[in-house]
Amino acid sequence: PITVLSRCQRFDLRRVDVETLKTHFANICGMENVTADDGALSIIARAADGSVRDGLSLLDQAIALSDGNVSAQQVKDMLGLGDRGKNIDLLDNILGGRTAEALQIMDEIYSVGGDPSVLIQDLLECVHNITKLRAVPEIEKDTQGLSTDEKDRLSAMAQKLAMPTLGKAWQILLKGLNEVNMASNPQSAAEMVIIRLSYAANLPDPADLLKKLESGDFTGAGSG
Repeated sequence: PITVLSRCQRFDLRRVDVETLKTHFANICGMENVTADDGALSIIARAADGSVRDGLSLLDQAIALSDGNVSAQQVKDMLGLGDRGKNIDLLDNILGGRTAEALQIMDEIYSVGGDPSVLIQDLLECVHNITKLRAVPEIEKDTQGLSTDEKDRLSAMAQKLAMPTLGKAWQILLKGLNEVNMASNPQSAAEMVIIRLSYAANLPDPADLLKKLESGDFTGAGSG
């Protein structure tokens, strides 16, 4: 009722950026007499997804599991995250159509406890970052939560991948994430997503096909 709303205060809470969360968490660690690696705080800040409360809950768990120093590897293990560098290797092989190499990397990630659902989410995040870097190259300096090496590698991939390829990868991974979450065997479902995306990466770009159709250039295509 209007009479109730008129007596209420409304607060629109916005997401807090990664760097602000890292600084806040670092201050809390200092007050708790706990040390934390910069990488660990970055991971927690990214996982918080802009929520201070969620980030504090994750930080509290990490401190409880630590021996006075919160390490990046410990946080990764706690959240079931894989090595981001290895995830980028995986995506590079997938989009390069190297299926065998991609499945080998995926087996390595799974053997050390990587969660298939989290892996697909990480690949989605990588594709999202690559697409942004492809569309707006100067956005690299504003890409938060990534190391310099990760930014360099994603930027290099952005330069050689076409937008249609990235859009196709996003759609396949997005649909695949739902399949993995619903599957009785998430690892098998994730492998099927990887295989599907790897083979799709070798398919010609529709725009290139249209150009060939218009020019009549179908060199190498089978004759009817």
